[in-house]
Amino acid sequence: MTGPVGPLIASGRDAEIFELGDGLVLRRARDGRSLAEEAAVMAAARAGGVPVPAVHEVTDDGAVVLDKVTGPTLQTELLRRSWRTRAAAGVLHELHETVHRVASPAGLAPSGIPGTTLLHLDLHPMNVLMSPDGPVLIDWANARSGPPEADLANTWVILATSTVDAPWWMRAAVSTLRNRLVADYVADLDQAAVSALLPELVARRAGDRYVSDHERRRLEAWLRRTASRRRRRL
Repeated sequence: MTGPVGPLIASGRDAEIFELGDGLVLRRARDGRSLAEEAAVMAAARAGGVPVPAVHEVTDDGAVVLDKVTGPTLQTELLRRSWRTRAAAGVLHELHETVHRVASPAGLAPSGIPGTTLLHLDLHPMNVLMSPDGPVLIDWANARSGPPEADLANTWVILATSTVDAPWWMRAAVSTLRNRLVADYVADLDQAAVSALLPELVARRAGDRYVSDHERRRLEAWLRRTASRRRRRL
């Protein structure tokens, strides 16, 4: 059974994480929905070899008790060591490969793109914790079934268009860092296969309730530029 809930230790757009002690944390959705389905996907991913926090319990109110993972996010590591964009892109690709070796669990909602592979669909540097034992992939709320290319395309979209909180005096450096990370990530893609799915993944991203209006405008402009560059190369 879950013990007393401790202090808030992390907060994102979708969920909050609370300390429980004894190496455990509680993940609770901000909107109060049950995380039982997300917990089941995490358990299946972990059983398939994906580095995911172990699930210990789904509480009566739908929160999830997980192993506590220590370590900074991959984004924090990049901001500290901005020359390591190639290594960071490699971490993202390795996690994708590990996830995509797992068949979609029975009952998992489809992505809308035909395929039977497990997809994370929110795999980006803020959802990767760099633990002492290696990268750990968190936040499985968007997991669906589909083709690996959809997951790869979705990460490309997020890397290229999401805003990063930073002081005004760091924004130019962050923009340069983003561009380098995107270039290093895209270099290892099958760009023909992945690019074909960009319009659908951009539309999906634009429909996310947690995406700001500013990010939606970035999405539309980025997709136009990307499509224009592809046409010039043909």
